[in-house]
Amino acid sequence: MRLSLALAPFLSLFFILSAWATPVQKGPPPQWAIGNRGGRLSMATLSLPKTFNYYLASETSSEDILGQMYLGLVQQNAVTLDYEPSLAESWKISNDNMTYTFKLREGLKWSDGQPITADDVVFTFNNIINNENIPNNSRNWLMVADQFPEVTKIDDLTVKIVTAEPFAPFMGSLGTPIMPMHILVSSLYDEIDGEIIFNKMWGVDADVQSIVVSGAWKLKEYVDGEQVVLEPNPYFYRKDAEGNSLPYLSEIVIKKEDPLSAFEMGQTGVVDLALFRGSAMLVSNANEVTFKELGPATDSSFVVFNMSTAKDEKGKPVVDPIKSKWFRNVKFRQAMAHAIHKEGIIQSVYKGLATPQESHIPQQNPFYNPDVPRYPFDLNKAAAILKEAGFVKDASGTLKDPDGHPVEFNLVTNAGNSLRDATCAILRKDWGKLGIKVNYNTLPFNVLVNQIDQTLDWDAMMLGSTSSSIEPHGGINSWKLDGPMHMFNMGGNAFREGQPTHFQPWEREVLALYEQGAQVFDFEKRKAIYNKAQVIVAEQVPYLFTVNALSPVAYRNWLGNIHPSIHGGPGLNRLLWNSEYLYIKPKL
Repeated sequence: MRLSLALAPFLSLFFILSAWATPVQKGPPPQWAIGNRGGRLSMATLSLPKTFNYYLASETSSEDILGQMYLGLVQQNAVTLDYEPSLAESWKISNDNMTYTFKLREGLKWSDGQPITADDVVFTFNNIINNENIPNNSRNWLMVADQFPEVTKIDDLTVKIVTAEPFAPFMGSLGTPIMPMHILVSSLYDEIDGEIIFNKMWGVDADVQSIVVSGAWKLKEYVDGEQVVLEPNPYFYRKDAEGNSLPYLSEIVIKKEDPLSAFEMGQTGVVDLALFRGSAMLVSNANEVTFKELGPATDSSFVVFNMSTAKDEKGKPVVDPIKSKWFRNVKFRQAMAHAIHKEGIIQSVYKGLATPQESHIPQQNPFYNPDVPRYPFDLNKAAAILKEAGFVKDASGTLKDPDGHPVEFNLVTNAGNSLRDATCAILRKDWGKLGIKVNYNTLPFNVLVNQIDQTLDWDAMMLGSTSSSIEPHGGINSWKLDGPMHMFNMGGNAFREGQPTHFQPWEREVLALYEQGAQVFDFEKRKAIYNKAQVIVAEQVPYLFTVNALSPVAYRNWLGNIHPSIHGGPGLNRLLWNSEYLYIKPKL
């Protein structure tokens, strides 16, 4: 799971898809038509990549592009949800479910023509992912019983991976991209200003020709603040049913524009397909366009309170102890959850194109538990719960805690996000009716990230996260006590070494359930474990969920082999998960 900027504006309404459309279901594999070669595909997005280095990416805008550029050992089909060969053409799993042996395809090459071998796989796992000097989420996803798997080379095309214990989600972790050893190995040992060069490589200011990839597409051009242009990787291994090289298209252009207005201007082919995150569609030439509703997004949108009791280098608490005492009080969090008007947010902010979010596992996930405790909007009940916890209003209407302190805190979100901005306005209004003063501000996304995992000096945040897999273990970094997404209580970080962690029993229980679920291979038994974890999280409300935006998409009818899926990945990858097969149909 990664943090998401989740940007999307609204324009006037012309075409709205049903808010209760049937979610994408597991189905038979699509059959790809033989396509025409050539042509440009154009898309629009409000946010361009922040990096072209996959293992430094932390937001959807980068993953949109990187998902087209890199491959892992396996991939998950966005329709069948089965794991399929990618760089590895085959694999074997031992009877004890602890040893995985992968056979790479013969003749694989990087985009610079150099061979892709087992050395690249071992290098990626052992030297990049399992490298404490490189901040990445993949390491947490691959840890089994707190041990990183043993990854060794058998021969140039064979890799063996051994886990410490049987690990049911392991195949889902093996889509993580393999990186080119011959390009990157020296960057792990050389430093600039005390930091390894890898952590500065392949930023948006890099020479696009220096970025070597394995996927269908490579960078042709990046114009800061304007667009990204992708062109075919001439060494991409995949071919169509007749043996023709893929991809079919000559270019994919992703422009920094409002997707909605850009699609409207696309009457002349300026924009060919678009993802509208929680937006209405405005299209005048609807006879040229196909619309689909992919169902509730697999993203999360939430408010989180800072429960940390950590201290800074001078011994000062990073969170005011008066406030952290409120935030650590489950009754306080439950009351605040009852004061979130989700239906109001859906109607006024998302124009009806969203559904309430109740669990930390998305609705479209087969592990979703529909029976978790819920917090319907009820200010009277919220006030009653606060009173039960010792919070009372004084004569002036100000809510005060049991020690007589007025309840006042700061709420922040990332700047430039119109949906979150409007949602926070509703929260402030309703929380204000409880007698709470909420000071609201927006900050650049990178500042918020620094506050979460470095300074820890914040009260409450409205954020979002993305999940590109149906595997619930992909979210374990939210429950690892030292995980980068355990943002609500970051008191146990390594840089606070020696300080008490003050983790609560339920935090350890949720983590234990996730670890248990990872060792169970029977689906129904696993589901029961994750169901229990969802109930605990819903009861404890470390994340106060708001709504899931629906996922309407639109594309030109002249596009062939288009098959959008909510499970295609984050952001634009829902439209581009099979981009190598997309083609432009002949105009009649």
